Amino acid sequence: MIERKCPACGAMVPFRTSINLMAICPFCRSLVQRKDLDLEKLGVSAQLQPDGTPLQVGTSGTYRGAAFEVVGRMQLKTPHGFWNEWSMMFADGRQGWLGEAQGAYAVSFQTECIVPAFRDLRVLAKVEIKGKIYQILEIIEAKYLAAEGELPFRPPLGESATSADLIGEGGAFGTIDYSDDPPSVFIGEYQDFESLQFTNLKVIEGWA
Repeated sequence: MIERKCPACGAMVPFRTSINLMAICPFCRSLVQRKDLDLEKLGVSAQLQPDGTPLQVGTSGTYRGAAFEVVGRMQLKTPHGFWNEWSMMFADGRQGWLGEAQGAYAVSFQTECIVPAFRDLRVLAKVEIKGKIYQILEIIEAKYLAAEGELPFRPPLGESATSADLIGEGGAFGTIDYSDDPPSVFIGEYQDFESLQFTNLKVIEGWA
């Protein structure tokens, strides 16, 4: 773990990996960027809203036999409620995302491919990505509310993003983020809570 002094409050900001360069100070909520031995303040994150998640920065787990640690989170607000995107760092060096919404979990990894233009999207239409057929389940707009921990890029806090959620056979999952140009594509699969073998979960009152 690397620690650097927050330029806003002077507290130590931990970086669990040497890859990520962005982090949110756990004390004053400043969004900071690591530059060699110093940190640069880029803004302030709003407070996270209570959403009942049992996950937290520092939660560990296993996906398809590969160990990972949750190192950061972006919290978004959708018409259906809160949606978390947890940044995952794998022991083998991969960076992935764990989406969490309404008790559902999906592991995904960014991939490069050509996808339909936003104007051509239709709910229930089929999209082919890397030779696999997906169906557009929903087109949704979400607002980036807050963030914590460390992230691979600067979170667009306060901004909204439009994305298409995809579903495929066998629990396959995908999402296309049209706030980027070209769109960012993430492909993976839904996972049961138990199958991810979480440890170091948040203590929630009422849980056994």
